[in-house]
Order: sequence, then C-alpha cells, then structure tokens
Amino acid sequence: MLPFVYVLLRSFWTGTGVTLQPYYEVFLGTPQYLFRFWKSMGMALCIAAGQLLISVLAGYGFAKYRFPGRSLLFFLMMILMTLPVQVMLIPNYLMLTNLRLIDTYAALILPSVFIPLGTFILTQSFKSISESVIDAAMLDGCGVPRVLALVAVPMNKSGMVCVFLLSFLDAWNMVEQPIAYLKDFGQYPISVALAYTPPADTTVHLVCCVLVVLPALFLFTYFNKELVEGIVLAEVK
Repeated sequence: MLPFVYVLLRSFWTGTGVTLQPYYEVFLGTPQYLFRFWKSMGMALCIAAGQLLISVLAGYGFAKYRFPGRSLLFFLMMILMTLPVQVMLIPNYLMLTNLRLIDTYAALILPSVFIPLGTFILTQSFKSISESVIDAAMLDGCGVPRVLALVAVPMNKSGMVCVFLLSFLDAWNMVEQPIAYLKDFGQYPISVALAYTPPADTTVHLVCCVLVVLPALFLFTYFNKELVEGIVLAEVK
C-alpha cells in the first residue's frame, strides 16, 4: 500500500507545485498509454474468461464423476501446479513455434487458459454441492449442461469469482511470457512495456504506474469477500 501512496503523491508533485497535468497527458493527451492499457486489459480478460470456462468444466468433472484414472489425473494436475512458469517457457515456445503463433497475443492467451490452479479450486468448491440437489435437478428433466449452468454454477459464485480474479491478476502481471513469446515491442503488455520504456518524464511514468495498479486495486476492493470465501472453501474441502 505504501508504494502505491508514494507513486500517487509523487505523480501529483512537480517542481512548481501540485498539478494534474501528468494525468491529462496519460488519460487524454497521449493516447498510446491508454491504447496499450486497453490491449493488455483485453488480453487479461480473455485469459481469465478462458481459464474460468475450462476450470468449470474440468472441476465439475473431477468433483462429480468417477472414471478410470481420475485420481491419477488429479494428482498429476497438482504436480503441474508446483512447477514455476519458467519451467514451461521452452516447451510452450516450441509448441507455439510449430503452431506459428509466436509474436501474437494468442501465444500469451492459449497456454495461460490451461493453468491448473482454477481447476483445483473449483473441484474443491463443487464437492460442497449436495448430490441430492443434482439428483433432484435431473429428476426434473435437466441434463448435465443444464445442471451445470442452472444449479452448480449459481451455487458456486464465490469459487468462480476467486478463479476469475486470480487468473486475471496473474495475466495482468505476467512478465516472462511476453518477453519470451513476443518479438515486437509494440505487442508488449503494459506490465512489461513500462519497465522497458525509459521515462522521458518521470511524473508521467509514475502516473502510468498508478494506471497499472488501478484494476488490481478495484478488483480486490470490490470482490474481497468472494475472493476470501472461494479460497477458504477450497482449503476446507
């Protein structure tokens, strides 16, 4: 919190006093900052939405279905959770090169939607739904897709919000993947571009740092309750 307060106060200060000119430069005067910001926002939202969709389907399958190799697959998924992102850079780079996706945002989005953390959290969360509720829905004529969409998902909002927030923040703050998979500096998300751009005006650069902090600050403030409930539910189960 202290670094954010320092950046906020420093961005207001110039040698002659307090001014809002740096904020005007970032938000209105120089569109390149906002353009990169919204490109990064779109990338992070695509990753979060894709990871949430896959996590819902995989988590419900692990929680409510019994099939051969289920325990082994879940164990292997948990092992993958322990691997740092740097371990997967080279395998992902080779795969993306074969798919001809290097230097595109797809190179950042596709590998990121299959991160197993969301599946683990939602598997634990879906286990809290009583089998009698699902059986009652099926007796009323609901198939598996309708049970998932109309029963399981609405009853598990905290877990879904938790997965969405964690995946969004992970995508928003990614550093290694853009450097490894993107060759064009213009494609770099804002989390990397600010570090690589020498600030012509330190105050403007600090305002850009404030701009980067705002999405995470807003999400943690607005969805704090759901985030805590989703993490606690996953730990308890």
